[in-house]
Amino acid sequence: MQASGGSGTTATTAIADLSGMVYELLPTGAAINLNAKHDISSTDNVRPGRAYGWNVSLTQPLLKGAGFDVNTASVTAARLSEQNNILSLKSTITDTLTSVVTAYRSYIQTIKALDISRQSLERSKELIDTNRELIAAGRMAAIEIVQSEADVAGREFSLLSSENAVDAARLALTKAIDIDKNSRITLIEETEIPPVPYNLEQGKKLAFENRPDYLSSLLSYENAKIQLVTARNNTLWDLSFAGGYGNSYTREGAPGSESFSGAWNAGLKLTVPIGDLSIRQGLIASEIALKKLEHDMARQRENIEIEVQDALRSAEMNLRQIKLATLSRVLTEKKVEIETDKLKAGRSTNFQLVSFQNDLVNARNSELGAIITYLNALTALDRTLGITLDRWGVSLAERKQ
Repeated sequence: MQASGGSGTTATTAIADLSGMVYELLPTGAAINLNAKHDISSTDNVRPGRAYGWNVSLTQPLLKGAGFDVNTASVTAARLSEQNNILSLKSTITDTLTSVVTAYRSYIQTIKALDISRQSLERSKELIDTNRELIAAGRMAAIEIVQSEADVAGREFSLLSSENAVDAARLALTKAIDIDKNSRITLIEETEIPPVPYNLEQGKKLAFENRPDYLSSLLSYENAKIQLVTARNNTLWDLSFAGGYGNSYTREGAPGSESFSGAWNAGLKLTVPIGDLSIRQGLIASEIALKKLEHDMARQRENIEIEVQDALRSAEMNLRQIKLATLSRVLTEKKVEIETDKLKAGRSTNFQLVSFQNDLVNARNSELGAIITYLNALTALDRTLGITLDRWGVSLAERKQ
């Protein structure tokens, strides 16, 4: 507001100024700019004056900076980066889950090994009772019981070691799960021994579809192609179309002092870089990076095929070892039964029976170890194929956009 006075009079002028601008970028690289302005001035005893107008302009690159792929490259790269972060998280969860499963099976193995040690100790004590009966009947020399007593002492030592192994495995499991060390753990045993679920071709197909490291390489390859498109576009001349329309209206305070105008404009603008080698260098660097990724991915595919083949071979071999270990355990049990009957009949010795009982303990532990090793081999196979999370029903919640 302005005020002025002269010859005893005072005039007051009020001025209002409104303006605004809207700027929008389009996926094609075009830029739209809209400006508007409205001014009002009012003085006492004079008709208010007005001045307003607007103009809109459009600039569309035709070579450099033109195209949907070029102008959405940053958005696409961000999406690829987010997908890569998700794959990295899946890989971390897979490693953690594999470690927990392995620790859990180790705990089960130590508990079952403890049962084997207890049963072995009971058999050794039963052998002492048999020795005493034979000595009392005059069918065995009293000195031979020393062998059985030494065997009992050894079994008690093994039992103590087994108990310590159970406690160590339990603590390792609580650490892997990250729970309180005094937590009570209820075991659910895997009662079935499943066959190897895939052949080589199925395994390779699953690996290429699910492995986080390979999928991450595919994302890196897609990002490299986007960078190459952008680098090629940057080598083009900068040719742009520019056009627009604008009008204005003005009215002064005096009657008849009004004016209006409107005009269209259009044109082309060309910028040619001369002697700028950095532009070409960026293109060459992008081409080299893409070729390197292609070479690395080819080598990665070969390595994955080898890893899948090795994991399947290991699982199949471990499955055959279970069958052999089971057969050995069954035959050793029969051997112990026969030798026990022979000892009672006076046709064997403590030394021979104790040796066979040791063989039985080893056979049972070998069978147990073969089963655990095979199950762990299947878990390792799942990890190699990238299907660990699916196998155990673990899913990642989609983040809301």
